Amino acid sequence: MSDLQEPLSKTGERSEAELHLQRLFDLSLDLMCVADFEGYFRRINPAFQRTLGYEPSELLTRQFIEFVHPDDRESTVREVESLSRGALTVDFENRYLTRDGEYLWLAWRSAPVVETGLIYAVARDITRQKADRELLARQAEELARSNADLEEFAYVASHDLRAPLRSIVNLAKFIEEDLGDAIPERTRGHLEQLRRRALRMKALTDDLLIYSQAGRERDEVVEVDTSALVRDVAFLLDPPDGMVVDVDGSMPVFRTVRGPLEQVLRNLIGNAIKHHDRDEGTILVSSRDLGDSWEFAVTDDGPGIAEEDRKRVFGVFQQVLRERLEGSGIGLSVVNRIVEAFGSRVELDAANGRGATFRFGWPKRIEECDADTVDR
Repeated sequence: MSDLQEPLSKTGERSEAELHLQRLFDLSLDLMCVADFEGYFRRINPAFQRTLGYEPSELLTRQFIEFVHPDDRESTVREVESLSRGALTVDFENRYLTRDGEYLWLAWRSAPVVETGLIYAVARDITRQKADRELLARQAEELARSNADLEEFAYVASHDLRAPLRSIVNLAKFIEEDLGDAIPERTRGHLEQLRRRALRMKALTDDLLIYSQAGRERDEVVEVDTSALVRDVAFLLDPPDGMVVDVDGSMPVFRTVRGPLEQVLRNLIGNAIKHHDRDEGTILVSSRDLGDSWEFAVTDDGPGIAEEDRKRVFGVFQQVLRERLEGSGIGLSVVNRIVEAFGSRVELDAANGRGATFRFGWPKRIEECDADTVDR
């Protein structure tokens, strides 16, 4: 233990402060040491022996670079040279050889005293954290690759299925036209079922194509008047005469990517129209300033959403509002995918009575380069 002890004071006795420091030095779970610019440990605490497995004399009589992994020696020498010029070391990492022949990752923090030629340092074993980070990075890469493969498959499958499905719809129509009035009623019904189911499959493939590309459009950042945008969306959706689409209060004018925002509003307003259970109704689009972002809300006075259905409305293929409608159930998933790509999320406010409100955030500022480079 003599190598680990503080030197005695001039009176040959330890002061109380020195004893406190020695106890902390000995009890520390981290590796603590004093080293010199020549590359030797001058003092080490017991954590060195517990972590690396060497006797103190082995560590104190050999240059510490001998214990460093060959691939880390050059950077370690540079770090010591930097310390000799008075710089601090913060979170420098290298690998140390243990007595068992394994290498452990250590993270160092060091401060030099140039006048005395000494370095005071603390190190922590981060081997497990490094392994965990590498595992997470590999899993993230695998997940990203898997997601990319799935998106590519959805794109290719939906794209390639569109033409055959159009042909089926057209063939059913041609058969009906060729037979004319001679077609039996039962056969006419079968052809109608065939046409409707083919159209539903076509809608599904079209929506899959949209979903696979959602949030990935490369769009120009332009000035968008959101009141005018809502009016344009309502015009394109062509709601029934008794259905009113309006804005509630003042809507923002700001620079953003128009395409994705329009797609989100078009899906939400379109769903409110499609799932309404009356010929007359009102759909209000409103906004709220949240500082760095705008919050938009689409509110309808339709039939509402049952409590047991609210958690699954954003799932792909989940059409829980009105099962009899000819739709794919992908629309809200597209909305959620786009909004999440811009750093926000979609929230549903649904009372136990009629009506529902979908809210989503949208950043006030989108850098021009982000519109082309961000993988959304």
